[in-house]
Amino acid sequence: MKRHPNLINFFYLVGSGLLVQLAGTCYRIWLARRVGSEGLGILQMVYPVYRLLSGMATIGLPMALIKWVSEYLSLKDYGRIIELRSQAVKIVTGTSLVIMSLLLAAAPLLARHVFTDFRVQEALYIVALAIPFSALSAILRGYFQGLSRMAPTACSEITEQCAEITTTVLVIVVAAAWFPVSIYAAPVLGLTLGEVACLATLVFFLNRHRAVPKWDQVPPAHLPRTEILRYSWPLLLNQIVTSISLASEGVIIPYFLIQAGYSVFDSTGLFGKLTGMAEPVAYFPLIFIGPLATVLSPQISSDAKTNRLRKIHRKILLFYGASLAICLAGFMLILTGAPWLSRLLYDDLSPVYLIRLTVIGLPFTGVAILNIAILASIGKTDKVLSLSLWSTGLKTGLLVFLTPLLGINGSAWAFNIAQIFMALASLAELRRSWPEPVPKICPRSLRPFRFLRQHP
Repeated sequence: MKRHPNLINFFYLVGSGLLVQLAGTCYRIWLARRVGSEGLGILQMVYPVYRLLSGMATIGLPMALIKWVSEYLSLKDYGRIIELRSQAVKIVTGTSLVIMSLLLAAAPLLARHVFTDFRVQEALYIVALAIPFSALSAILRGYFQGLSRMAPTACSEITEQCAEITTTVLVIVVAAAWFPVSIYAAPVLGLTLGEVACLATLVFFLNRHRAVPKWDQVPPAHLPRTEILRYSWPLLLNQIVTSISLASEGVIIPYFLIQAGYSVFDSTGLFGKLTGMAEPVAYFPLIFIGPLATVLSPQISSDAKTNRLRKIHRKILLFYGASLAICLAGFMLILTGAPWLSRLLYDDLSPVYLIRLTVIGLPFTGVAILNIAILASIGKTDKVLSLSLWSTGLKTGLLVFLTPLLGINGSAWAFNIAQIFMALASLAELRRSWPEPVPKICPRSLRPFRFLRQHP
């Protein structure tokens, strides 16, 4: 296995992802039965705001760390690796504390004037405390992934999920009877303590894994701050755009459902059914696609730095083939097994149609994930931002148009169309942006057709 580090890293991420997903699925089943679709709806309203602000706190540095750490590692420039990590931690600590304070101050206004449910305020207070831990965890994960060390990321995901589930169960079953915390805020409290456990795990690995020489053994190095900023600011804006888009879904969809005649509680429940029940089932196979992109990204960055991209063409094609195979197989299984899955997971058949509708976007989402990861790895972050803006604008417009017309099914169609657009547009952009000529793909390059090759 030591001869196949990519395979080891992939198994680390997939193994942790499967454990996290299995635990998360059982947790979501239990949570849906204890707090209902309304509780899931509140969680889905708060979570995008949390992701937006924690992403802003990182100012795009995690992806920059992956790219530059992998490049400096290929050049054995350990001084810049250590300096880059140190500066990133200091900057993100300051930005995350500022953003946490702003959210604590703005929570009453957001609950009163932005969201349609007053119960969001308590959840916003709690989730604000998770922002510094989440932002610093993202920095350390980017650092380890740039070193092509996926074990810290895998272990931190497991400890995060375990802490989140344990906390939520204890709060709902035990603490809610003794403390003034509603059961609707319990999942958010679990999320916060999960982020604390995640950061503690990454710090544990940082103190014990010496991927680079110690600080006192490496001379100080100058960082290309302008180049890093030029690379990271589109990623920051992309995170902001994506997170605002997700957060706006928690406002737009319930609002237009209310305009269509649903009550506040019914609209929250339908939103929770789409985003908290249907999407986790429909997009479950993406648990394999994320690790593919994570393993591939640092290799593309290092090969681009050393002008050796041609040797990785075949590997990229294999990754795309694996992604399509996984997504298409998952599409067929989920489409045909939606009633069984819905009954097993939620003891409720009402999400079946939404599951079948949402899974249409699965293959396109898998392709888009790889496309975006590769574009970022070769430094085309401005293209990533442009694609995100177009996709977000399309999705928002479709939500505004289709939700009043078709109800929650219209929202699902808006998501699917946006995913299809992102997959096709990012693939076209990748072909234009690739630094070297893209090799032609034809049956003669495959093993069964080798006898057809013509030799001069």
